[in-house]
Amino acid sequence: MRMWFVLGLCTLAALADVLGGLLMVVRRVGPRSVTLLTSLGAGFLLGATLLDRLPDALHELPNVAPWFVTVGYLTLLALEHMGNGRSKHHHGGQDTKGPRPTGHAVTAEVWIDPKAAALSFVGLLFHTFMDGVIIAGGFALSPATGWLMFVAIMLHKIPEGFSMATISLAAGTSRWRAFLTTVGLAISTLAGAIVMLRLGVTGGTGIKLLMALATGSFLYIATSDLIPAVRHEGYRAVLCILTGVGLFSLSLWLLRWTGLS
Repeated sequence: MRMWFVLGLCTLAALADVLGGLLMVVRRVGPRSVTLLTSLGAGFLLGATLLDRLPDALHELPNVAPWFVTVGYLTLLALEHMGNGRSKHHHGGQDTKGPRPTGHAVTAEVWIDPKAAALSFVGLLFHTFMDGVIIAGGFALSPATGWLMFVAIMLHKIPEGFSMATISLAAGTSRWRAFLTTVGLAISTLAGAIVMLRLGVTGGTGIKLLMALATGSFLYIATSDLIPAVRHEGYRAVLCILTGVGLFSLSLWLLRWTGLS
């Protein structure tokens, strides 16, 4: 019963990717709304990574966890660099500016090479797989940790799906295909959860190692992807980032005060 409950929460998180894609392909959302939501998610994710997941990983596997955190960070760095390296500007005589991605996005002012969009999709598949891993793994460690990870991930899922659809449209794909990329991200999230739930049956070491790997990927997303994407938006974005960190700190304190963490 508990396994199905956790899988249900992972399904909700996965559907948030799809919702973000729908918001892009069906109805344009104002850039300010996306920026503020992304900023709040960035702050909450940063708090979850530095104040909860990283200390726990170093405590549980002090000799091994730093290596896995580093590998998780560098893996996303490499995947995103491959996508960014293939982004191109169109220098034709007409204005071909398309939608500008936000959040987990490869930004291109006017046009994105389809190969770059495909590489971005691959990178986000890895990230969303780790989303599922960290939600299910959090519940395997404790209910309180699972709920914190679920909230942290949900807050950045909609901008994530929005960004993937934006990248696809900027690469010249149809709205239907752009939407399907967000469905792929949702499936990847569920796959990560299923893998983690299966590992949870066999033993705790695998969970801790995957959680350390996911911690590295979250550290990269928060510090190198989400925050740089919104910090130029002014004091509102900064305030939302600080609010996100504060909300996580408050939720973590409440859980520890009540003895649930």
